[in-house]
Amino acid sequence: MLGSILRYHNFLILSLTVCISTFGIEITASLADDLEYMQRIAAVVNDEVISFWDLRNRIDMVIITSKLPRSYETALKIAPRILNKLIDEQIQIQEAKKMNINIQDSEMDRALSDIEKSNGLRAGQFHNFILHLGINPSTVEHQLRSNLLWIKLVNRHFANQVEVSTDEVNEISSRLADQSGHEQKLVSEILLTVDDRAKENEVLELANQLVKLLRYGASFKLLAQQFSQASNASIGGDIGWVLPEEFTQELSKAIQELSVGEITEPIRTVFGYHILRVNNTRVIARHDPRLINISLGQIFLSMIDPDDVKERKMYNSKIKNVIDKAKNCEHLAVLAKEAGSSIALKLEKLSIAELPKILRSKVENLQVGEKTAPIDLPNGVLAAMLCERNDQNPPLEDLTQIRRNLENQRLRVLAQGYLRELRQASFIETRV
Repeated sequence: MLGSILRYHNFLILSLTVCISTFGIEITASLADDLEYMQRIAAVVNDEVISFWDLRNRIDMVIITSKLPRSYETALKIAPRILNKLIDEQIQIQEAKKMNINIQDSEMDRALSDIEKSNGLRAGQFHNFILHLGINPSTVEHQLRSNLLWIKLVNRHFANQVEVSTDEVNEISSRLADQSGHEQKLVSEILLTVDDRAKENEVLELANQLVKLLRYGASFKLLAQQFSQASNASIGGDIGWVLPEEFTQELSKAIQELSVGEITEPIRTVFGYHILRVNNTRVIARHDPRLINISLGQIFLSMIDPDDVKERKMYNSKIKNVIDKAKNCEHLAVLAKEAGSSIALKLEKLSIAELPKILRSKVENLQVGEKTAPIDLPNGVLAAMLCERNDQNPPLEDLTQIRRNLENQRLRVLAQGYLRELRQASFIETRV
């Protein structure tokens, strides 16, 4: 399941819809056109090389698909980050080979077919479409193959390590309920890290260039996938629905000021330069107890002396015994009558808001058939079972979706750490 989700999002890295009107690119003779130059080595990764030809083709692809300025200066500016991506891919391919993981031709065909469909192309048009844009098809296919291999590798490596407990899911669901009425924003990010202080201005210049392109209409997803170094880069920088206060102070202030579709200036934090975009907003639905109608089975035993601790303990035990035995509301009614319950045995179709506060807090989160523990009241002891529930409140985020989001977040973080470990264990020499 996780693999299919990540695979779908990784297809977006090759989505070329945004650049249908952009045709071809010339990086000029400054990158050298002679064969000898193009066969020079740009980087060595363990015992394999990345050539200048590989680097140039990837730079061409990124410039075209991201609508970057088609100039030699742009190529020089983005070359180090593009080379870094190529190194990552080479490491991923090498590790997959070591683990005997392969991509079948049929898998590549399905992936390319999905790309064609997402771009409104007829079957078999992808190759010509890419050529028409001025992109080397082998460059696209290399990136796609490395993505598919990496997905398989990560899933095999971490399949049994990504666990999300029911308590964690319920905690997030409860937090959403507590935040009802507050505005959430759907946010995406691009993170450019500053690994070398000497290159601070260079990174900031690139960040400013990306902001400018985004405001001219470049695809945020594509730029995030090609340049961001956050763990969510593979899915286009999507953070998801968040409250502004969930971020650091610098980012929170910027997000609060953004309207839908707006993009921040580069924001410096300890992690690097962040570029944020608000894609949408929503108000978390208010949970209105007046919109929840229930039927409630109950047993209540009044006490002769409510202050008698021994008597209260005995009544608690008696009611617990009855409520534990009850198989359903009809059965509870019989048992309650036999036990001498002194109030109506069933409350029919009333709003939760009509219940006494102490009882409401115990039953508002019950599902049909669930029971309360004995509840101490001033004049006796009560317990209840939920017989019917009709909630007209707009639904909060689906629990299954919450679980899936948590699983994917953790898998991406694990994958990022895994790649970092592989890089540290690899011999890497750059010659650019």
